[in-house]
Formats: sequence, C-alpha cells, structure tokens
Amino acid sequence: MEQMLLASKIVSMLCLGLVTWIIGIVPMISVRRGWLSKKESDANPRVTMILSCLMCFGGGVIMTSSLCHMLPDVQEVLEISLEHGTFPDTGLPIAEILVLAGFLFIYTLEELMHMVLVCTGQLEGHGHEGHGHTHENIEVPIEESIQATARGFLIVLALSIHDFFEGIALGVETSTTATYFLLAAFASHKVVISGTVGLNWARSQLNPLVAVLYMTVFCGISPVGIGAGLALKEASENGGATLLVFQGLATGSLLYVVFFEILEKERSKSINGFAQAMSMTLGYIFMVLLSLLEANSGAEEGEGTTMFPAILNTTTMTIH
Repeated sequence: MEQMLLASKIVSMLCLGLVTWIIGIVPMISVRRGWLSKKESDANPRVTMILSCLMCFGGGVIMTSSLCHMLPDVQEVLEISLEHGTFPDTGLPIAEILVLAGFLFIYTLEELMHMVLVCTGQLEGHGHEGHGHTHENIEVPIEESIQATARGFLIVLALSIHDFFEGIALGVETSTTATYFLLAAFASHKVVISGTVGLNWARSQLNPLVAVLYMTVFCGISPVGIGAGLALKEASENGGATLLVFQGLATGSLLYVVFFEILEKERSKSINGFAQAMSMTLGYIFMVLLSLLEANSGAEEGEGTTMFPAILNTTTMTIH
C-alpha cells in the first residue's frame, strides 16, 4: 500500500514537473523555427478560444476538487485530531477558518506582488477597477530584454507560490486514488498555463536561455511542493496539527486560484462567456464522474460507497 502511494507521488512529480516543462518548451521551439507566429496579434482566434475554454475546464476541476474532496478531507483530519488530542477543541469551525486563511494569505501575497510591480515600474497602477492586475496584465514587454527578464522573474515567482501549495496538497494525501484525483485536477490547468507562458516568452525579447531557466523553475516547484508535503505527512504521523493547518491553507489557496487567477482573467477576454461557463461545468462533471468511479471501485474492494471514500479511510492511516 505504501509503495503504491509513493509510486503515485513519483508519477505526480513527473507529470507536474517534466511533462509540463516539455509542454512549455515546445512553443518556444515552435516560434523560433517559424511553426507558430511571432506576433501575438497574428494568433488564431479559434486557438485563443480553445485555450480559454481549457483554462475554464481546469477551473471547474480545481473548484470541485477543493470543495468536494479537500475541504471534507480537512474536516476529517480535524475530527481525528480532536479525538486523539493533537489539536485543541475550541468549538470553532476550524476547517473553514483554515481554508479562509489560506485564501486570504494568497490574496495578500498577490496584492503585495502587484504593489512591487507598480513601485518598480513594471506595471501601471490600475487601482481596483475590474481587478485589472491578474497575470494577464503582466505581459512580457518586447522593448527591452532586461525589463523582460525582470518581469518574467516576477511572473515565475507569482505562479510558483500557487504551484508550491498545490504540491503540498498533493504530497500530504494518504491514498493512491486521492493522489491521482488531485493530479488530474492540477495537471488539467498547469499544462495550459505552461504552454501559454512559454508562448508568451517566445514572442518577447526574453533571452531564450533565461526563458528555459524560468520554465524549469516554474515546472520544478510542484515536485518540490510534493516533496514538502511528503515530509509534512511523515512528521505528522504522531500528531495531525501540522498536517491539518497545511491542508486547510492549501485548500484555500486553490479556491483563490479558481476565482481570481482563472475565472476573473478568462471572463475579461473577448470570448463567448457561455462557452467558458460550459467548459467550467464540464470540468465539474468530469470530477464528479471520476469520483463516482472512485466510489464504485472502493465499494468493490469493500471500502464503502461514499462519493469520496478515500477521505473516510485514509486519514486514519496518518494520525494514530
């Protein structure tokens, strides 16, 4: 059982690290060889539409995973921690409080990043009209390579914060099925982000070697997060407080990614909103169907018939 779980974490590292790196490098090579247009204005509107729908699909996947899988998981860990006395019983809704804390933590970091961009002249101050400071506004300039390098670094830093917490959320999982469940959720949007960012850098004056380095850091942060999650899981086997806190923060950070980094950005584009809504709905349906398959598989193995059986069975393996 433990070997299968470790294998699933290794597969996740490869998928979120190596596979996304390859997908991010391909657009760079394609632009340099002339397979893709050098100017963004020449991009095919249909391709833009497809990419936006894929991002919304990933948003639906992450939202469903956060609310229907990770939040109940946090609640289950809390109950077991209270039962074994590893977390104080305050009478407060601790799971929800931790999730909101994770949401506000990432929100605060995002605003600080925006302030840094404005103060350093990398981004014009737009105030809060339309919340116009998502990563869509942080485009790599084509005028100066030095400015492109600085701005590219800030993009990597901002995206890596989210990916690190995603990696932690995956690393602390205690069942193979739950690990692959989250892998499907995270990979569905990270592959799109890596490809889009790689294409953006390829069309800028960013040095190709620097672009490859940035892509390596961006793709490598998820495996680092998974490793950190594994370490937290091992450290929490005799007490669930640390695991509980980080699972709650990770869940909140993912909700922030959905609403501020995916939906807000995609809805600001001149793309059919109904198609975006349907794409997000399909992501939701996809994860529900995947959950039903997981539940049926668990029932055949005598693990119960709940929608998310891994939640009910695996947290007891972590805290005794």
